[in-house]
Amino acid sequence: MNLTQHLKFDARTIGALIISFLRLYLGAWMIVSGSSYWLHELGYQPIFPQPFGTLPDSNKMLITFVEIGLFDIVKTLEIIGGVMLVCKIFVPLGVVILFPISAMVFYNAVFLNLRYDGILKLTYMGTACLYMNVVLLLAYIRYYLPMLKFDAEMGSLSDFKRIPEIFK
Repeated sequence: MNLTQHLKFDARTIGALIISFLRLYLGAWMIVSGSSYWLHELGYQPIFPQPFGTLPDSNKMLITFVEIGLFDIVKTLEIIGGVMLVCKIFVPLGVVILFPISAMVFYNAVFLNLRYDGILKLTYMGTACLYMNVVLLLAYIRYYLPMLKFDAEMGSLSDFKRIPEIFK
């Protein structure tokens, strides 16, 4: 028998393949981006040079992030969130961790660097990161819905007994 006879390509399967591709692509990109920065910081050759903005406002923002130590945190979170996505562990948390980073990359790329031409380009990572992140947030929305209770009651110390449940 032929392999294609065993594969089922319905809408759900195709959707799952697309979501898996986006998860792996965004995760790998974040790992590479964060690792490249840290390689340079540790005295090694970076994977690619860290851009610090082509226009003054972008440059000011990125240099300020570096000077106050926020860039170190961002690049570390890129690696952590990327590993979560690539290894498929705590994916909803990884997507949430990467969302503000993707949003700042988008803001910097489009509004501070005036790259309005890149808004619709899926190959421009300055915008594609945010688009992939939003699609992944929507794909994992069932994990966020319990947090979105309008009139939530505070938990108790006994709720800590439920922590082992996350590993099931």
